Amino acid sequence: MRFKPRSLNAFKELLVFTLFFLFLSTVPLSTTKVYASTSGLYHYEFLVDKNGFTIVNITYTIQEASGSSWVFVPRFSEWTNNTIKGTITDWSIRDSANVTENSFYFYEVFFYSYVSDSMEFQLNILYNISTAAMIIEPDGIFFSPQIGFEPGNRFEAVVIFPQQFKVNRNKALAYGKTYSYTPSSFSSGRVFFSGISETENLLRIEIGFTTPEQKPDLVELTNGVFTFKTVSRYTEYATSILDLYNRTYSDLVDLFNVTLEKANVKFFIPDFESLLLIGGYVPFTSNRMGDININFVFTRYVEGYIEVIALHELVHHFLWKAGISPKSLLWFHEGMAQYVSMEIGKQIGYEGMGEISRQMEESVAYLKELAGENFGFIQDWSMNRQPENIGYYYTAAYHVVRSLAEKDGELRYYARFFKIIKGRPISSNAELVYYLSIASNKSIAELLNNWGFNIPDLYLYSPLLEEAIKVLDGINPVYQPYKYLARLIYEQALSKAKKDTVGEMRIYLSAAIIIAKLAPLLTIITISGVLFAAILLLLKKEGVFWNY
Repeated sequence: MRFKPRSLNAFKELLVFTLFFLFLSTVPLSTTKVYASTSGLYHYEFLVDKNGFTIVNITYTIQEASGSSWVFVPRFSEWTNNTIKGTITDWSIRDSANVTENSFYFYEVFFYSYVSDSMEFQLNILYNISTAAMIIEPDGIFFSPQIGFEPGNRFEAVVIFPQQFKVNRNKALAYGKTYSYTPSSFSSGRVFFSGISETENLLRIEIGFTTPEQKPDLVELTNGVFTFKTVSRYTEYATSILDLYNRTYSDLVDLFNVTLEKANVKFFIPDFESLLLIGGYVPFTSNRMGDININFVFTRYVEGYIEVIALHELVHHFLWKAGISPKSLLWFHEGMAQYVSMEIGKQIGYEGMGEISRQMEESVAYLKELAGENFGFIQDWSMNRQPENIGYYYTAAYHVVRSLAEKDGELRYYARFFKIIKGRPISSNAELVYYLSIASNKSIAELLNNWGFNIPDLYLYSPLLEEAIKVLDGINPVYQPYKYLARLIYEQALSKAKKDTVGEMRIYLSAAIIIAKLAPLLTIITISGVLFAAILLLLKKEGVFWNY
């Protein structure tokens, strides 16, 4: 019997949703609703080739005159089944939610009834997955497709790698509903799992390995200002990301009011322990944004997941170019990156956006149960201090950024904000909230402070601040050290605002304005004085002056 469900160009699969930028409580794998009457054996064999392409061979064996069982099969790629012993008398394809409490997007359930041949029934199911083992030389990681079968049966599995591959014995686990299991044996690239509890019927296998090639054979793909460096086996995925970037680039330029000169992108294979914990990252060193790094594992998610990750990291580049410092305003960076990437994903209409949004809202609701409306803990979040419960920070940052937008025009609100700052560097919460207030045409400091922030309301002193900013921005850099001095006094004014010393703030702002306006004259006087003193010293040295 052969089944041909709907096919896709590339096989993907949905894992338990855990992202780098969200706090999502892990949903426990479900207790199934249908139970086997007699214990059979589901034997899984995963045959991996040098490019990660994997053949999945499932054999079910049971000594029973007749009965029924079920097993997960892929929904979007071809699979075959072959009855080795006995006969299938009836079968159906069901949604995974019919036999488990959770739905597995990329899998269906093959439910079948059988009669045995000489008291033994044996069934074989075969399919393949192109990226079960993900490789960027010399690193590789095997992450099995979802294993699922009727509970009460026994389970064993063997993963067979090319002989040249070196399996890391300390990085091999089978994850069940309740426990994780180490392999029972290793031999010649074969990793064998057995002796697993019969209560475990929903599992994944993860194995770390290295290849004999020590350097990846990289190709460069360029589209517009973006260059993607990737191993050739993943060019299809890289091209898809580049197409997304160029499709959304003009919209991001309009939103952030800046353009990018260039941006480099690449995939990475995560560490064994952080397989699904980091979707992507952009290093920030020497006051510049580094390459966009995207976790390749998320290409196996439903459409929308890897796209939101890629957009999230790209937004960081736009934010930095627009003048928002990730060092001092990390909460705004992360909140904006997540909010903008999700909004664009919704506009494009990716299939997975409904699930992403649902889980994000569940995360926000859970955080509110823990912290109420107190989100001020993100105010001092910095790149130098990564908190233990970092998921709370990502969730709170997203919620604050989205809530501000919902009150004032969605993305159009932030477009007004970025047009107002015009790439001007923003390095403090006080300045950030001041310009957000101008974009809103009303103060938002009180709202943020009601959420647990501690931010002075500079919007109350808008005319004086605007004059100071305008004068400071207009000073020619040659008028030093007075440009620097005026800026220093301006920064002192903002620090006074943080301490609610309004009177002192006004004095400092006025002083900054006066020095800024007088900077050209003061510079001329200073240079003239220095030149005059130098001339006098030269004349004295030449003996023009005599002591009487």
